[in-house]
Amino acid sequence: MARKRKNKKGDLYGGVAVLIAIPFILDPEGSKNIVISFVQIFILIFVVVAVLYYLFKKKSNIHSSSKTSSDRVWRETKKSVFINSPIKRTLQKEMIISSENLLHEKTSNKVWSIDLVKTLEWKRFEELCAGYFTAKGYKAKLSRKGADGGIDIYLYKESYSETKVFGIVQCKAWSSSKVGVKPVRELFGVMTAEKAPLAIFMTLGEYTKEAKEFAEGKALKLLTGESLVRLIKSLPENKQDELLKSVTHGDYTTPSCPSCDVKMIKRTSGKGRDIGSFFWGCSNYPRCKSTLTFKESVD
Repeated sequence: MARKRKNKKGDLYGGVAVLIAIPFILDPEGSKNIVISFVQIFILIFVVVAVLYYLFKKKSNIHSSSKTSSDRVWRETKKSVFINSPIKRTLQKEMIISSENLLHEKTSNKVWSIDLVKTLEWKRFEELCAGYFTAKGYKAKLSRKGADGGIDIYLYKESYSETKVFGIVQCKAWSSSKVGVKPVRELFGVMTAEKAPLAIFMTLGEYTKEAKEFAEGKALKLLTGESLVRLIKSLPENKQDELLKSVTHGDYTTPSCPSCDVKMIKRTSGKGRDIGSFFWGCSNYPRCKSTLTFKESVD
């Protein structure tokens, strides 16, 4: 007959259970205190573990955030390196060169024509006239007396005299109205008073029949915008180019104030019979109240 196999594991568990139960049987109150102590220790361990876990998790997040920030800095640094790299500098240089070429091409497209000359404000027109005579070998001195100030240019010729005036020039940047006989006669009177052998009247437009008849047979030349352009085109090409650059740099269409020599501002009349119309007013208003008639630019 076979022996019954003993369950050693079950016996072990049973023995442990008996040992645990003996204290409760012998001293129920003391055993209760021991259990409470074990529970308290367990709770304490749980709290400590939870706190440690929280601190570890927070530190891990900070490290992760720092890593992300480092990656961003690295990407920005990489981008900065690319921007400052020779390749980028080369591209920027090519863009600058292209812009300069475009500007040069735009400037180069300007050619001498009556339309171009008509876009010049009164001061640039005077400078153009003086520049032409300088290119012809005269010493041209601008009087700077303003848009309506008598003699605009004094001409000196070395072969004539170093101190005496050879010619006087009156400039009128008028394109829409003809120059009448009165200003032409006045110029001739000034020429006689100055004892100058030559007087030249220069305008963008034309002259009346009476003005032309008065100038006939006198040392009084009447030049129009068209005739001025023809004279400029008869100059050597290098002098034409120099003159073109000198009168078309910056803002050459907005008129300058005859008194302050600053660019004027387009204003609208708010009273009188010309209410609503445009005129040029000094930018230093009300200290300067100079005005000029507004004219549309010629494209």
